Amino acid sequence: MTKKKNRKMSASESKCRNEEDSFRSYLREINRIPLLSKEEEMKIARLAAGGDKVAREKLITSNLRFVIMVAKKYQGKGLPFQDLISEGNIGLLSAVKHFDAEKGYRFITYAVWWIRQAISKAIHEKGYMIRLPSKKARDLMNMEKSRQTFKKDVISLDDPISRHENALTIKDLLQDEYYNSPVDHATNNILREELEIILDSLEERAAEVVRCRFGLGDIGPMTLREVGDRCQLSRERVRQIENRAIVELESSSREHKLDSYIA
Repeated sequence: MTKKKNRKMSASESKCRNEEDSFRSYLREINRIPLLSKEEEMKIARLAAGGDKVAREKLITSNLRFVIMVAKKYQGKGLPFQDLISEGNIGLLSAVKHFDAEKGYRFITYAVWWIRQAISKAIHEKGYMIRLPSKKARDLMNMEKSRQTFKKDVISLDDPISRHENALTIKDLLQDEYYNSPVDHATNNILREELEIILDSLEERAAEVVRCRFGLGDIGPMTLREVGDRCQLSRERVRQIENRAIVELESSSREHKLDSYIA
């Protein structure tokens, strides 16, 4: 039983070794294929577009090395490197089929998009245990690209801002936007007291309407309808009381007490 198992393991190892050797041979072979000049590429691409199979084959083989360059960028995403190259080659074939040499740009500039598309599609269809719909797969890919784009280095709030001894740290310079400074807190309290003194000089119902309409005190700003419901008045009546109260305040000297609080 042990001998059979050893024979199976040896056969498996031999198969893997043969596949690796074949792959290395393939890489060496395509690296020996010369690249085409722009003039040669234009001529061969026109012939390939016209149905010349030899020209088409030459256009493909002279660009196989570029598929490997693109495939290297997708390693570690769920597919073996050889499978990435195979999928990229499929994209290369599609590029040859659609390439228009008359537009003037190099073939590989056009083909790279097709190669990337073919590899990305294969990764999202074959590289996951659970197959995702194409749209969801593209969304995940775009999210990952965005995450990498906006990835930032982490810094500590305790890091000093200079090398001097007892230098300020980053957190010393940060403002807490959720709490007022002691000065602002005291100023707000005094302002609130001044407002209450001014409002107390109005008739009680008028003061209540102004508080409700402008959100003074603990009451948030209210609409005419909301104030009317609260005070059991019509919207029009609330509007009249509000206007009369404002005119009364503006015509008195009391409003000048608030001048120092206006920026």
